[in-house]
Amino acid sequence: MTMREPRISNQQTIKQKNIKLLFKHIQAEPGTTRAQLARKTALSPTTVSTLVDELVQGELVQETGPANTHSAGRKPITLQINPQGRQLALFSLSSWGIHFELYNLALEVLDTGFFAHSTASYQGFAQGAEAADPDVGNDYMAFIQTLLTGSASYDPARLLAICITYPGIYLEREEAFTSTAMQVSLSAASVIGLEERLNVPVFLGNSSMCRAYAEKKVLDSPRNSISDLIYMNVCDGLGAGIIAGGVFLKGREHNAGEVGHVSIDYRGKRCACGLRGCVEQYVNIEAVTQRVRRALEETSDHEPLTLEAIGALCLQGNAAVREVVDDVAAMLFTAIYSTVCITGVKRVVIGGGIEQLGDYFLEKLRSISRETPRDTLARGIDISYTRAGLNGDSQGIAQFYLDHVFAICADDELLQKHAEQAAPA
Repeated sequence: MTMREPRISNQQTIKQKNIKLLFKHIQAEPGTTRAQLARKTALSPTTVSTLVDELVQGELVQETGPANTHSAGRKPITLQINPQGRQLALFSLSSWGIHFELYNLALEVLDTGFFAHSTASYQGFAQGAEAADPDVGNDYMAFIQTLLTGSASYDPARLLAICITYPGIYLEREEAFTSTAMQVSLSAASVIGLEERLNVPVFLGNSSMCRAYAEKKVLDSPRNSISDLIYMNVCDGLGAGIIAGGVFLKGREHNAGEVGHVSIDYRGKRCACGLRGCVEQYVNIEAVTQRVRRALEETSDHEPLTLEAIGALCLQGNAAVREVVDDVAAMLFTAIYSTVCITGVKRVVIGGGIEQLGDYFLEKLRSISRETPRDTLARGIDISYTRAGLNGDSQGIAQFYLDHVFAICADDELLQKHAEQAAPA
């Protein structure tokens, strides 16, 4: 979701497309020169020089000195993204609270923090709750505004956008962002209110899809772009970000990838979605730690049991813990197998936090896929842990915003200001 943009002419559209093309090339290859950009983009040297000058004057790109060449004559000037030119504010919502990161234009972290806020107090989708499906958008937008404006590194004049990841889907009819994992909804009106108060675009994305995009960016290489990927996001719930044929599989109502609602027991626990036995009721971080705690007969006086500690107990051969983790792996593989059967995509990445269980859990998942060698559907499934890290959702939405949403135009106040200062009298 972004603020409404003014109508622009075809000539302006072409200019925006070309200047964004140059920006992306410089972002992908720091140290490139104007001459190299002209060769790679097929734009005229004059056009490249003019547009690059605008990027430099607008502080989106900076010149970094002469290139190392062996040719005689004047050395070409190398270019790179200007890290201090803009900022991106990233907020990841979960059942436990809000994770905040402030990035510069090079996607380096300027500030980070966590605001603990349990959604359990809302009782949104709980059975018997008086206020089912509560709209808590105003609450969360207020928290986000407080976190951002309280950051010592925040520069409102340079903020490009606020990007928010959440474990849920957008319901067009209700005009709300809803999450069964968090058991809350955020109205579109509350998001628009934040845009208006801070005068900056607010962009929301499903956390699983954002993680999938971050993983794709890590795996992509100059010679090979990843076109098929399933990211199984195991956090406070279970979802999947699916890239098939180079594009996101979203579905008509943006609900593709909700694999947490694959039922593994039609007589099982009632899920927030209304059905029974949904796999995300059993495969999520809290459910795993609670089951292990019961298996170890821990009391409330013990320190919180981390996923790393559970993984270590598995490697040490603790039979009770292994029994729980093996069962969780089997249930997760059910969701993986179902998703592979539907999409045909066999590159599967596991993340969202559950990867902290370590090697034992990953090898168990892989061994399950090898247990039925005659099953051609399971054959060749490639299961690995995320390479993008625990904060892949923030990285993914920031990268997606710069790649596909961010438009460089004359209406950019900072760009216009510097262009006017550089213009002849």
